[in-house]
Order: sequence, then structure tokens, then C-alpha cells
Amino acid sequence: MNKMKEEWVPLNFDVKDWKGFSFILDGEAVEILQTYLDDHLIKTQTMKGSPFAKFQLDEIIAWEDQLINTQEGLEVWLKVQTAWMALEPVFSSDDIMKQMPKEGAKFKEVDQVWRRTMKTISENPTALDVVKIEGLNESFHQAHAKLEEVQKGLNAYLDSKCAQFPRFYFLSPEELLEILAETKEPLRVQPHLKKCFEGINALEFDDEKKIHGMLSAEGEKIPFTKIIDPVAAKGAVEQWLREVESVMITSVKNTIDGSQQAYRKAASREQWVTGW
Repeated sequence: MNKMKEEWVPLNFDVKDWKGFSFILDGEAVEILQTYLDDHLIKTQTMKGSPFAKFQLDEIIAWEDQLINTQEGLEVWLKVQTAWMALEPVFSSDDIMKQMPKEGAKFKEVDQVWRRTMKTISENPTALDVVKIEGLNESFHQAHAKLEEVQKGLNAYLDSKCAQFPRFYFLSPEELLEILAETKEPLRVQPHLKKCFEGINALEFDDEKKIHGMLSAEGEKIPFTKIIDPVAAKGAVEQWLREVESVMITSVKNTIDGSQQAYRKAASREQWVTGW
């Protein structure tokens, strides 16, 4: 018992900087702590079952409870950390906060608790002191429950966007969020167009961010029959992308009709091919 307690004295819940405004648990420190927890739990439970341990059974049970609470707390702590790291960039977007005020408010509650707790731990990461922080495990359990609700709401939000523009299903949730987090910036859609539309490599934007045509990977351009103004959609990306989908079809048809008429008048086949 004394040896196990001595081994815990130098152990720390080491943290590292995350984006300059908060901290996260250091992976190497977590592995070390987990190794000690697994090893000490086996030793403690073996001792508890020994007939020679009766005289200090209360101490052994108390130590076992502390190890179990620490292990369970660390598990939920890491779950909260993973969810917080994934959701923080999402809810740092004003656009997402406006579209998901309920989930945004819940995330902010967790965010404040997380930053405050991790700052406290960064100032004193000693493991034996950290496990004694009052209400730490309960705080992380509550945070985890709230983040699960936020994630559920976020998934429903993404599904609603995909329902309005089914081509969004071709994108990963991360790619879709990248678009939705910057709805005032239509050009953020450009890197993902190839997945949404098989033939479109890029859209041709002017200085006012209006769309005049589409380009293939080879640089072929098809002008649109109608100029699309994403700004007029007021952040509804799925709305102006539906327009792109519709105009894309009419523009290809219009170009084919034009090329068919030009074929009859072309001086040579070479001139017609290079012109269309």
C-alpha cells in the first residue's frame, strides 16, 4: 500500500497549450497515469481478497475507491476533451451560433467550465491534488451529457441542410461545417465543389462575388444563362447551390444548342472544336 501511494506522488495530469487560449491533457501523461491505474487496481483488488488484509481492509477499500473514481473520471474527462476539441471550432463561428442558438448556449456553458477547470489544473497538475478537486468528476459528467446534446442537435442541423440540398451528402460532416461556418463567404465552397458536382472544378466569381459560369478541371468554361448572386441568399448556402444546380443544366443545354448551330456555319471542324 505504501509503495503504491509513493508511486503516485510524482505523477501529474500534465496539460499542453491548445490554440493559445486553453489547455488539453497531454497524451503521454495520460498513458502513464492509465498504466499506473490498471496496475494498482489489480494489486489492490488482489490484496483485498487476501485473508491477511483484514486488519487494514478499510484502508484498502478506500484506496480502491479512489483508484476507481480516478479511472472513471479520466475516461469521461477524455470524452469531454475529444468532443470539446471537435465542437469548439464549429461554435466559434458567429454564423453557426446564430443558426443554432440553443446548442450554442449549451456549448458556451461547457466551454467556460472546461477553460476554468483546465486553467486550474495547469497551475497545479499534481495527480493527488487534482483527484481531490471537489466536484471534478460530476462536473465532467454534466459537461459530457451537455456535449452529447449539442452533438445530437448539430447532427440534426446538418441533416436538415442535406435534406434541402442532397448533394451535401457527398461531403463529410467536417467539410459541410466548413462551408456552413462561413456562409458570408461564398468562395469557401470552391474546394468542395468537385465532390458536390462531378463536372465542376470551380465557379467563376466576379469581384462582387456573383457567379457567371463554371470551369472544368481542364479549364473549359461554360457561361451561365443567368448570373447567380450568393449574397442575396443571405447565408443560405443550400439555396444558391440549388440555383447553381438548376442553371448548370440549362447552361449545358444552351451551350450544346449553340455549338450545334455553330457547326453548320463553321469554316472548319478544327475551328468549331476549339471554339466550343
